[in-house]
Amino acid sequence: MKKNIKKSLMVLTVLATPITVNAVSDNNDAQAAQVKETAKKQAVTTTTAKQNTTNKQTTTKQSTTTTKQATTSKAAAKKVGWTQVGNTWYYYNAQGQQVKNAWVGSYWLGSDGKMASNTWVDGGKYYVGSQGWWVKDAKKTAQTAKSTTTTKSTATSANKSGWSKVGNTWYYYDAKGNQVKNAWIGSYWLGSDGKMATNSWVDGGKYFVGNQGWWVKDAKKTSESAKTTKSTTTTAKKSGWVQTGNVWYHYDSKGALTKNAWVGSYWLGSDGKMVTNGWVDGGKYYVGKQGWWVKDAQKGGKAQGGEAASNQYTGHYKVTGLYIPVYDSNGKILSHISQGTIIFKDNRASASGRIPVQVAGLVGYVNPSQVQAVNSSTTFIPDYVSDGKYVYHRYSKNSSVRVAHHHSSMQVGKSYYSADGINFGSFKLDHPFQFSNLKTKTNYTAADINKLYTLMGASNSMLAGKGATFKAAEQKYGVNALYLVAHSALESAWGKSNIAKAKNNFFGIAAYDSSPYTSATKFDNVDAGILGAARWINEKYLSNSSYPARGAHLGNKVSGMNVNYATAPHWGESIASIMFDANEKLGRKDK
Repeated sequence: MKKNIKKSLMVLTVLATPITVNAVSDNNDAQAAQVKETAKKQAVTTTTAKQNTTNKQTTTKQSTTTTKQATTSKAAAKKVGWTQVGNTWYYYNAQGQQVKNAWVGSYWLGSDGKMASNTWVDGGKYYVGSQGWWVKDAKKTAQTAKSTTTTKSTATSANKSGWSKVGNTWYYYDAKGNQVKNAWIGSYWLGSDGKMATNSWVDGGKYFVGNQGWWVKDAKKTSESAKTTKSTTTTAKKSGWVQTGNVWYHYDSKGALTKNAWVGSYWLGSDGKMVTNGWVDGGKYYVGKQGWWVKDAQKGGKAQGGEAASNQYTGHYKVTGLYIPVYDSNGKILSHISQGTIIFKDNRASASGRIPVQVAGLVGYVNPSQVQAVNSSTTFIPDYVSDGKYVYHRYSKNSSVRVAHHHSSMQVGKSYYSADGINFGSFKLDHPFQFSNLKTKTNYTAADINKLYTLMGASNSMLAGKGATFKAAEQKYGVNALYLVAHSALESAWGKSNIAKAKNNFFGIAAYDSSPYTSATKFDNVDAGILGAARWINEKYLSNSSYPARGAHLGNKVSGMNVNYATAPHWGESIASIMFDANEKLGRKDK
């Protein structure tokens, strides 16, 4: 596949020997640093309930998937990110300044810089629980504590205090060591025997708690009462959450498909599919790309965290600068986009002299001096077209990538337009691989990968015959091997680019837009280029909870690697398209 979009890395690093890596500085360090700033009130969890992983287990009853981890690995004189002092959390911005009286993700930093917990914040508008998380629908009564989640960790002292686990059962002991019974502890109910209740009506039958023990909002005394955490059901009779491809469904206790109803924070549509990126429940609520309800979403094209909530566009612009920042309404940089990109203007008002735009799912603002107004009569506007079997995203009249299977709502040959490639007004397009977890292993073997290079006409590539190395990288660093093949294919033209040949750099590492060849990292040999890149990508983007990581998936300009790895807004989609093509050629073993 011929690469038709530029890329840029927003981060630099030095790998340890024996892999040779040259440290390179970014010419726009100030801007790149600003990318670290999290959009106000944006969810910062990097894993979702839809992932069929062990983070859904209740062994520890602790939240282990938030970005609020102390940044100790890069201990420097200047503190950056989350820092824990004793039992208190603080946050420092990219300049090392302590953040006060502001949101960082779902957490509120008070006037003293401390992360607030169990209190009303932001002028009394919102309530945060014992973990600092914002509590939806909290009310200013004594009942507030019923919607607050507490961390349960096994008591280890001689005098039991707090949560204690015996076998598979949780108990709670007060400060004096007395076992709590018939009472709420956070969102958990302790019964008359002291056991934490699950999957039952409690507190005189007024409330329902699910299989994790959490209070379930709006539960009804029907067979659908078990509104619990999503986990894939493997029994012969479907019950609970079930994933088919990239789509989630929910079945009640009798095996009936749930439709037109809430299950926890997720909405099931009239076809039974869990809805994403759309208005639901009679248009009263908006759910984002993970299916989560989005607080304060507005029907004018603005949604939580810069995620597009509208498909209404009023014009188009073309980026004229080498790469330019996209800002939020407060002037913070959300991401960067590359020269030549066509972006969509929407109907929001300008902010600080900047014009409102959407691109690759991102809703933000750009400086008018860095873009040029264009129209379809003089400039090709990227579109999506179906041939009846596949859907193609056309970047220009002569270049396109295959992104998905044909959608029944699309007419063959007709142009469809979307700022995120997902929402098309009357329908949504499913993109295999673009939002899949890159920490999961591919079903393809080393032999399959070797075969792929022949099928793609790349048998003379430097990477041909390196299937075993790609699988070794997957095994050692936990990075999907098919993704590594696709990423290297995009960045190195299947191992045939000048940078690949001269520097064994197949992943565009440090190949900045301003000086791609000169700045690109050099590796000792082909194997080092594959393994070293896998290690670096895993450490920086897939297993990291702070900048530059934005989730362990390719994504777009809202979430995933694409936010900070590349300025090309459809970089993630392009790699996903190669994975899609490979999967089609090799027998669809992964989807």
